[in-house]
Amino acid sequence: MESPAKLNMKQGLAMNQVLGIYAITNATNDLCRKQSAGFARALRAFEPWALKMFDSSSKLQSGILYGNLFEFGSFRQCLEIDETTRFGSIAGKHCTLKVYPDTRLIKKILSYRNISERRWRIISGLVQNATLDWSVCIPEACGVDDVLSHFRKLIEVLTEGLNVTVGLTEGNCYTKCDWASISGTEISIFMGFGVYALTVGVITTYDFRFPTDENNNYVVKTFSARQNTKRIFARAKGTSDLDCIHGIRVMSTCYVIIGHRFLMVMFYPVINSLHIIEVRVVSNQLQPHTGCCMMTWDQFMRESWVLYYRSTAITGGTLCVDTFFMISGTLVSLGYFTQASKGSTNWLVFYLYRYLRISVPLAIVVLWYATLMHLFGSGPLWNDMLQQVQKPCQEYWWATITHVQNYVHPFPLCMVQAWYLTCDMQYYFLSPAVLLPLDKFPMLGYANLALIYSISIAVNFYLAWINKYNGGVPITNHLFSTKFFQHYYISPHTRVSPYLIGLGLGYALHKTRDKRLKISTGMALVGWSLCFATMLASLVGCHVFFVEEHDYDRIESSLFLAVSRSSWTLGVLWMVWACVNGSGGPINYVLSLHVFRVVGRISYGMYLLHMLLQFTMSGAAKMPGYFSDFYAIFAALGDVCVMLFAGFLFTILFESPLHQTLMYALKRNGDSDVAKVKPLQRAIAKSNGWHP
Repeated sequence: MESPAKLNMKQGLAMNQVLGIYAITNATNDLCRKQSAGFARALRAFEPWALKMFDSSSKLQSGILYGNLFEFGSFRQCLEIDETTRFGSIAGKHCTLKVYPDTRLIKKILSYRNISERRWRIISGLVQNATLDWSVCIPEACGVDDVLSHFRKLIEVLTEGLNVTVGLTEGNCYTKCDWASISGTEISIFMGFGVYALTVGVITTYDFRFPTDENNNYVVKTFSARQNTKRIFARAKGTSDLDCIHGIRVMSTCYVIIGHRFLMVMFYPVINSLHIIEVRVVSNQLQPHTGCCMMTWDQFMRESWVLYYRSTAITGGTLCVDTFFMISGTLVSLGYFTQASKGSTNWLVFYLYRYLRISVPLAIVVLWYATLMHLFGSGPLWNDMLQQVQKPCQEYWWATITHVQNYVHPFPLCMVQAWYLTCDMQYYFLSPAVLLPLDKFPMLGYANLALIYSISIAVNFYLAWINKYNGGVPITNHLFSTKFFQHYYISPHTRVSPYLIGLGLGYALHKTRDKRLKISTGMALVGWSLCFATMLASLVGCHVFFVEEHDYDRIESSLFLAVSRSSWTLGVLWMVWACVNGSGGPINYVLSLHVFRVVGRISYGMYLLHMLLQFTMSGAAKMPGYFSDFYAIFAALGDVCVMLFAGFLFTILFESPLHQTLMYALKRNGDSDVAKVKPLQRAIAKSNGWHP
């Protein structure tokens, strides 16, 4: 160890202050205390490893008043420290301390950003649980208790007069050993995936050498990547009146991916988080010596992101899920009535095929979440992310693959996006309660459908009323833990109305399957105008609930929550109905393009995998981001491109072989309908998508 460098008095005082902050020389753990003393002596001597340890620790960041609350330090540099000293081997340990301010202090800070008491009631959910996170690099021998005790005393001294608390857990500390830990079970799962992929590769090689078209080998036809790729890109024979559904489904899937990326950018650390919620500042005073384009920053109009109408594409974009519900209900209804018109329904096949078709690919992704996910990243946020995302799948995987988690365990959810599949599966299982009366007793069926739909709207209104929900989805990074999300947003009894509309549309399409209803040009123009107006109103209608000047109105909010999803769905209904009956024009042409059919066949894999990518990227961040529409859209388009590739691989490896196996089993049992179908039903009979 080198001798301490010679410092003048001012330099010595500064060095003592630095060491007083970053060296844990009063630790109760003997080895920690000795290694911290070694770090202090090495830093005085400007030894490289000690300089790296000091350099890896946070210093007070700029932009705290603008929402820059997370200081990452230098994560990798800290973990790469491994120095042999007379105190033994000193390795770096990265810990992230959390400083919790009280509500009074938060309000005081927000007052500097023009956030009034009135606006506080609107945005409090985003900032009430905010913490100032500060990272330090210390010797690995130092335990959490010693680190917390040292920095708690330090921060309490520095923040005297302010009511703050300091927290630190084992999950907030990271060492190099944590980086590569893998269990025997995980090795077995990894090997299982590898063996399966190798088997598919061998079968595919055999298929190229001996084309399946010649030898008609079932195993090769089912598992060959060549055959499954051909199925994905295959063109349907003829055309279908329902081809527009492929375009609607793909666009909705991309919309979901983009929306979730916006949430990740907003709710993981960014250096301008208050830009999302700060209020408008307007000044008309120009500098006297300048032209109209020369304004000071305070004289320039600024608004929070949530106050721009364009933000409703995200805050109101949850409506795209209702598009899925309507499409699913439509296809279920069409499929049922098509089969019922040819004979009795095999109810065992009706339920078992659907469950296996959806749940087996879901179970594969849940397995990855529960076991292998933690191996593919690291960082100051990583363990916190795993606690929120991986642990629920380790404990409640069964609730996800049995499709009961929205009632059994709504928080924390295993695979957040799987709530939709849970609702959709429950609707599917209960759909005969609507379909059978429509089939056997049409008049009773109409009344039954209308009654159930009316009850669903009434339940929506009642729950929104008694809980005093605001009309918009809460803007908070703790959205998934809110009562609104757990007991309203993901609840089947509040989301069923679009599915019921889809069941009704499917029945109407079945009844008019032999003829195309002529829609006059005037009616088509009126229909499309109402369609766009209704969908736009449903989308941007939530904007008013984020405006500070808008007073909360219980009836207004409850009515909006009760009917906005149905009004959006009615707009989508018109799109499908007009396209089927020849009034879609260029919209039908675009939505029916073959590329949408291709992407639609891999869209289930894209839906299952996209949040795995987004959580992994966000949790493995080593520095904060910057929130802007451009950055979020740029990242979202990257997600879509990656998901196209990942969804394709997932489909040819897992989903398509499963589908072919199920179809083969049905044929062996004589349950597969191989009769020719009319164009309207071909979208059902030939579809390889992820809706029934």
